Amino acid sequence: MVVCGLLAVPTVLSPGGVAAALSYLTGLGLIVAALWWGALQLPRAVRGPWMLIAVAGTCWFAGDVVERGLSFLGRSEVDFGPPDVFWLASYPLLIAGVIGMIKARGISATFIRDAGLDVTVVAAAAAVVASSLLITPVLDEGGPPLGIIVGSLYPLGDVAIFALAVTLMLTPGSRGVASLFLVLNLGLSLPLDLLQAVLPEIAPHLDGARFDGAQLVVNALLGAAAIHPSRHGLTRRADSRGLHFMNRWRVVLLGASLFSVSIVSAIPTSSPVDRVPALAASALVSVAVMIRFYRVVREREEAEVAQRYQADHDQLTGVANRFLLMSRLSAMLQSEAEAGGGLMLASVDLDGFKTVNDSWGHAAGDEVIRTVARRLSELVRATDTVARVGGDEFVVLCNGASPSRADELGQRICEVVGQAIDIGTAEVAVGASVGVVTAEATLLTSNREGLLLLEELLRRADSAMYEAKRGGGGVRMASTLSIDESGHVRQSVDGCAALRPSPPTPWRR
Repeated sequence: MVVCGLLAVPTVLSPGGVAAALSYLTGLGLIVAALWWGALQLPRAVRGPWMLIAVAGTCWFAGDVVERGLSFLGRSEVDFGPPDVFWLASYPLLIAGVIGMIKARGISATFIRDAGLDVTVVAAAAAVVASSLLITPVLDEGGPPLGIIVGSLYPLGDVAIFALAVTLMLTPGSRGVASLFLVLNLGLSLPLDLLQAVLPEIAPHLDGARFDGAQLVVNALLGAAAIHPSRHGLTRRADSRGLHFMNRWRVVLLGASLFSVSIVSAIPTSSPVDRVPALAASALVSVAVMIRFYRVVREREEAEVAQRYQADHDQLTGVANRFLLMSRLSAMLQSEAEAGGGLMLASVDLDGFKTVNDSWGHAAGDEVIRTVARRLSELVRATDTVARVGGDEFVVLCNGASPSRADELGQRICEVVGQAIDIGTAEVAVGASVGVVTAEATLLTSNREGLLLLEELLRRADSAMYEAKRGGGGVRMASTLSIDESGHVRQSVDGCAALRPSPPTPWRR
């Protein structure tokens, strides 16, 4: 970069001299050499994008050599000539190379789609500015159609390169020195062209050819990126770090784009046709921004739904957790009370689970837990609830269950849990200790009594489960609970009703 800066001095001082031509071609040759050297030093699997960029640099060099040679021979082409073939060919090559770098990062399709909308907004704004300052003057000058087309292709190519610079800024990946150099090289070409376009208006005495020296320094950034050690990161798979930083840049770029389109649209023009590009860009920007914000709102809603789901579901099995169980139990008490029905609560603890964990490892234990949760969920109805409340402890909540059906369901739980479980390398088996309690719900008028009933149900199911475990497994039925006319909890023992002597202790694990 230092060498190219020195070689650019003759072009800045005397752009039409022989020294300027030789020094410029020397600097451009060094840049091309750096591009090829850097590309060939990379592993074959990741060198493809850099090879395309090296070929693009070679086209720059070939076009300048041909252009200087024709100028020396007095055969400079005004509208279109061999140099334009090389220069225009460099655009698709450079674009393909940068796109190859972005694809090598392994970014998700969703992220690319969102970034594409943001880049569309920025590119539209850049295009309307380029159209106003670079393309419209070419159209106003007139001339052969081929010359007009070629004169318009260069600004459009610079807009595409500028959009690639924005894309690299918005996508996760390397943030090293090479990445910085590449983004600067791609992003500064269009501003330099715009500056050269407005220079005659603000400084008529300055020769625009002097800016070729600045272009040489900008191109040197690309050569420096190609030989910098951090160039490996440009074709390496990206992670998600730095996404919040990039999201801030998105807001800045969207705001700048809207501002640019608004300013250009407000500039008076001599012909209504001249306003067509600005109007088209305004429509494109508006549509892209609406789609982008629609997606942002939808993603936020989906994130909130996922967050709520994670808050009341077990992360390993996907069944309900204790919080959701208590919520559904409370709601079920109210609904069954209004319908005059009842409910059943089964506390399930696995027998032999510790042996599986100790013998086969925690991965096998997790598979056992997931399998048991799935079997319990398939056993009950969709309106019932299966919850994981501890390491190997589950609770099954069913509505409208009579004592006879509750005992039958407890036996079925023992059967499905006791079936062999495939853990990948072997089959294991665990048993189940089940404590079952049923409740004849009556509409509660006191929130305090409602909480006491929830605790009483869970405590009695838990006690019955531990009694079953002490007896070697199986099912134990707890007494049926009901609410008397005064709102107090009663339990039925051998067909007799007994008033609970004292409030229950809170349920604990």
